[in-house]
Amino acid sequence: MNDPKHDPAYVARVKSLIGEDGFDQTFAPIEEASGLPNAAYWSEDWLKLEQERVFRRSWVFAGAEAELPNPGDMKPIDIGGAPLIVLRDHDGSIRAFHNVCRHRGAKLVTEPCNHATLTCPYHAWNYALSGKLRVRPHFNGPNKPDMFKDGGGDKLDLMAVRIDTWNGCIFVNVAGDAEPLEDWLAPLVARTKNYDFSAIRWAGKLDFDVNANWKLVYENYMEGYHVFAVHPRLLKFAPMNVRWSGEWDQHVFYNDYVFPESEEGRGDGLPVYPDLPEEDAKRGLWFLCFPHFAAEVYPDQFTLLVSYPIAPDKTREELHVFVIGDEANSETYAKPRAALIQMWDDLNREDLGMLELLQQGRLSPAYDGGRLSPHWEGPTHDFGRRIVEKIISS
Repeated sequence: MNDPKHDPAYVARVKSLIGEDGFDQTFAPIEEASGLPNAAYWSEDWLKLEQERVFRRSWVFAGAEAELPNPGDMKPIDIGGAPLIVLRDHDGSIRAFHNVCRHRGAKLVTEPCNHATLTCPYHAWNYALSGKLRVRPHFNGPNKPDMFKDGGGDKLDLMAVRIDTWNGCIFVNVAGDAEPLEDWLAPLVARTKNYDFSAIRWAGKLDFDVNANWKLVYENYMEGYHVFAVHPRLLKFAPMNVRWSGEWDQHVFYNDYVFPESEEGRGDGLPVYPDLPEEDAKRGLWFLCFPHFAAEVYPDQFTLLVSYPIAPDKTREELHVFVIGDEANSETYAKPRAALIQMWDDLNREDLGMLELLQQGRLSPAYDGGRLSPHWEGPTHDFGRRIVEKIISS
């Protein structure tokens, strides 16, 4: 651990929480390694490290642009433990701010809504959708408001959060120092050159409350080893003999398979990507752009699984479904579109019970991180290593 990119203070904090052995196991070869120790799934202090050092320092999916179709539409969201607001300004641009009044720190927005301005519920300080302070009622005494033509400056205007978009997807970087979004997504884009993502259109989302740690969601997502035991329909669609472990390409996990036949919900009944080559007509691909942007690509869809940690054993999960082209969202395709969303709902619910069992098992002092399959679980093990690396990196 003499790498100068590692912060000694955070190395020490990590070792104090998961132990020297747990730290060493994280960096061991898959044949010798175990998973992260139980503390990484139950410790409040460990989750605080993940929120601060992983989520705030990375690009994180904050929603679909289609969730904010009109000026004044706004959505509160917590990312990295920080309450944020994502909104559409009057000029049509998407903006993000810390969801806190600059006066006494009251939270401004508590649920999705539409307003022409932002008004604090405590003392009615009012902000434009650009984040600039407009008025402070009675601030200088009764009926003596402070009015601002061009905002109140750095001390009074809402604090902006770095934001960018990609084909209808909104991303924020709370710390503001992540690489350009285009570079972060480059490994995914490089492996999907045959797919015109400018054609994707948001069709809706599913929300889940998961009684398990957020990491278990992605550990389960990456490995296909459990499919034969948990997902009967998925197994029939893509048997174990078409599956492999996947691999990491820089900070992006990648996997794919070629399925024997299309079915409703996967490649059948909905429009497909324009000019998609025959070689991809029966291909499914899935990615995890570290830490949490999980994308599945089939001929007729672009589906996202994103999870937000709430507590060590509580996760808020969103599943966003995008179809291909405007026509796919028309009444003509209502039935296959509903079948697509229902398929994802059914599949995800099959996993929820397993995730809760995994979480509960990590209360046992007899569990030491397990023994991982070199054939299936190398990328899953590497996911844990990447979390530790992100926490301790300078």
